[in-house]
Amino acid sequence: MKKPTKTIPALLSVAALSLAVSSVLAANPAEAIVPISAPLPDSNVQNEQQQPAPAYMSVTGKVKEISDSKTTEGAKTVSLQDDKGEIIANVTVSGDTYVASPDKLQAGTNWTVYYDANKPMIMIYPPQYTADVLVPVEENTSWKVDRFKGEGDAGQLLSKDGQLVLNVSKETPIVLEDGTAFTGDLKGRALAVKYGVTTRSLPPQTSPEQIVVLSEQPETPEEPSAYTPDVSGFPIVVEGKKLAGPSPYTSKDGTVMVPLRAVVEALGQKLTWEASTKTSRIGLATTLQVGKDYYVYNKMAPIELGAAPTLVDGKTYVPLHFFRDVMMLNNAYVFEGQIDINNQEKME
Repeated sequence: MKKPTKTIPALLSVAALSLAVSSVLAANPAEAIVPISAPLPDSNVQNEQQQPAPAYMSVTGKVKEISDSKTTEGAKTVSLQDDKGEIIANVTVSGDTYVASPDKLQAGTNWTVYYDANKPMIMIYPPQYTADVLVPVEENTSWKVDRFKGEGDAGQLLSKDGQLVLNVSKETPIVLEDGTAFTGDLKGRALAVKYGVTTRSLPPQTSPEQIVVLSEQPETPEEPSAYTPDVSGFPIVVEGKKLAGPSPYTSKDGTVMVPLRAVVEALGQKLTWEASTKTSRIGLATTLQVGKDYYVYNKMAPIELGAAPTLVDGKTYVPLHFFRDVMMLNNAYVFEGQIDINNQEKME
């Protein structure tokens, strides 16, 4: 049976219009946005309070316009705006997007978009996202989109970010995206959970009104890399040009570290340095601080990379995958005796 939510491009085609509006709902408090200008927290407080990153990020706004996608055939682009009428996101909605209540999607309505936090994004403003889940904002109704694992008592599931516990019973409606019943194991699955009230415990608990199992395979643990090369003599090639600057190195824990300023400037971007706080700012979108595994990009929640920036001979170094996971470039890899960093076609 074909999923009704997969027919959304057809439903959207009759709703494509532009509407001046003046309000936007705030982002889900459980996934609060941290502005770039916000001070980086003390490392001790950070270690106590920071939670694991969710598998999905979200943005909430009012639909300003719905139009045909210029990049994805058969898809639609949904433009969301803030209370000042400024576009805050352009969202691609395709046949692979789960849309709750697609008949309600029209200009002037408030929606929350969930997108894969690990997928690279084009570095433009306003941001462009590919929606995995799209849900309407409704009074007394909340949604949680994340990957869940078993927790505590039988029937309990904990979200990857540790912010919500589900109490799943035999009466809980559990369906696939097309509405058919799902009877498999929910552990390790990406779920879109609709719920109402929660307990005041930490983390809060809820009895879901509905669980939608998203169309993908359960997450499996990644096998550790068998070999991490010593890259100290490897050239760094940025957008096809070899850098003449500082050399990369491999840390004791096997992380490939590269010089930040040399790569950023080779990408044509501006980097500023605040000596008093050992903070680097790249353009207006990215902030990082030496010694803290706490990276801020655009208006997204802080990102952990498993390694903090370091200061070597007066130069800031960052993990190589910073350029993929934070700056959202397509490629930042050790490849055939050199380090390639570029935004060309993604390496497979």
